[in-house]
Amino acid sequence: MVDIQNDFCPGGALEVSNGDEVIKPTNDLIPHFDCVVQTQDWHPADHLSFASNHKQKEAFETT
Repeated sequence: MVDIQNDFCPGGALEVSNGDEVIKPTNDLIPHFDCVVQTQDWHPADHLSFASNHKQKEAFETT
């Protein structure tokens, strides 16, 4: 599982449309595996991946 987090669910800081729809199917898969690995991506507030750290750029614009 890669980067499944509340921030991408409805009401989250980085809400993705229907982002919560991956939760149940993901949870349903877990019992079928002996080893489950989860990751969470993280960046400090001043990271260059945030549009707010680039002059005259809005969220979802390419920098």
